[in-house]
Amino acid sequence: MPDSLPQVLMHSAPSLYEHLDAFAQVVESAIRISGASEDEQVDLMVAVMEALNNAIDHGNGEDASKKVHLKIDIHPAFITVWVQDEGRGFDPNAAPDPLAPENLMNNSGRGLLMMRAFMDEVDFMPSQKGTLVKMIKYFSSKSSPSHC
Repeated sequence: MPDSLPQVLMHSAPSLYEHLDAFAQVVESAIRISGASEDEQVDLMVAVMEALNNAIDHGNGEDASKKVHLKIDIHPAFITVWVQDEGRGFDPNAAPDPLAPENLMNNSGRGLLMMRAFMDEVDFMPSQKGTLVKMIKYFSSKSSPSHC
């Protein structure tokens, strides 16, 4: 792990799926810098890409005039990720429970569940200027696996 931590990586782009590759490259760079274990790398990539997808689709409605903002703060023991959209705000408590029997066969609706499962902390901060999602992943000791 580099001695130059903490480091901050940022990227913003219009709310179009064609920009997801550029966001993924930023996430990959952060993961490389962090020294996260292989399991933690997968957890981070899945959770962050899900948050970015949600910001593009649900937050900004794929409106290219609105942007999605990504900030990743890399520390030796953890990574903090912020994903911000410019939509109308979002109440995570109003989202349907993906584990409810009537929702089990739905093709979508599991993103929040996955973000919460793969990250150690997930906070949603809705406002009139959009929703800010803050996620934290703490790194396990290099001598122990991150999942048992």
